[in-house]
Amino acid sequence: MDEPILYRQIYHALREQIQSGHYPPGAQLPTESDLMQRFGVSRVTVRNALALLQQEGWLVRIPAKGTFVRQRESPNSVPKLIALLALDVQLDFFGKIIRGAEQEAAAHGYKLLVRSTDNDAEKERQCLLELQSHVAGFVIAPATGNQNHAHYGQLLVQGVPFVFVDRYLPEFNVDRVTSDNVQGGYLATRHLLELGRRRIGVIAPRKSTSFTERLRGYQKALQEFGVPFDPALVGDSVSKRLDGWEEYLYQGRIQAEALLDLPEPPTALFAMNDCLAAGTLRYLRERGIAVPEEVAVVGYDGMELSDLMSPALSTVEQQSLRMGAEAVRLLVRRIREPESLPQHVVLPVNLRVRASSTASTALVGSSLRLASVKGGG
Repeated sequence: MDEPILYRQIYHALREQIQSGHYPPGAQLPTESDLMQRFGVSRVTVRNALALLQQEGWLVRIPAKGTFVRQRESPNSVPKLIALLALDVQLDFFGKIIRGAEQEAAAHGYKLLVRSTDNDAEKERQCLLELQSHVAGFVIAPATGNQNHAHYGQLLVQGVPFVFVDRYLPEFNVDRVTSDNVQGGYLATRHLLELGRRRIGVIAPRKSTSFTERLRGYQKALQEFGVPFDPALVGDSVSKRLDGWEEYLYQGRIQAEALLDLPEPPTALFAMNDCLAAGTLRYLRERGIAVPEEVAVVGYDGMELSDLMSPALSTVEQQSLRMGAEAVRLLVRRIREPESLPQHVVLPVNLRVRASSTASTALVGSSLRLASVKGGG
């Protein structure tokens, strides 16, 4: 029998068992191997049947756990409340994300509840457990070193949608909104290379997808200019937790010190957020190193305070207000159309050049990319 006919038969058989209650909401389906044996078909045929059931919203696949029957709720039963889990509500970057999200939520008749996880996976887990039965969905900036995959999977099984904002977990193919971090890393590094700097150090935050993407852009620019990538020039985020600004100032200082103590120190520093850059500039000033004459500095985020630093900070500007609004727009769409394909929205970034890397002021841009994707992430 033709494979298209076989997988449709399996699809109908499983759907009938779900509708009849044989596999109730939250139940785990047999493994692919068990289904292959039961129906006498290939793994590809089983996967095609399961993929169609996932696409129609009957099933959800949880990485490293299995395939589960999804809870299907009436739109009228969904509370008009959205939860936003931010890494640090004190930071200007997340403040703008929150304002954008709040405005968009209000436009759709929802209220916004904001919680700060302090970039701590355990606090994030507690927020998910506390709120999951009281909200229509989540907008989440996932904490670094995230171990909450099981809880994200449970949200999907229960039919509670979530959207990643700023950063994401690639294991979950869900809606997300990020900046064009590869392009941002590229623009910052290319600018420094065009100034003639060849030893460009990286002041790194704790690891996340935004960090790895910016580092890819950094490496792309180096390759374009024929400069070998030197791992010794990428700083290590030390494991010391302080509150808000203090952690970033400390990280910027300690990494700048380590990089400038290398046998061949950098002549430029790319700080992967503006708070790290603030700590870097403070350290350079204390050490009597002239910026940009001896060491040029570029940050990332476009914080309003970046123009008030001494010297004024060159920075890659993100559209954080729009990022929050787009995340809520995607979440509301997901609530209303649970079977629609996930969207990955990538917002453009701009390089704002100021005195920390040159005396002139200029703006360099990139473009918006929006993709509907069927798999991966």
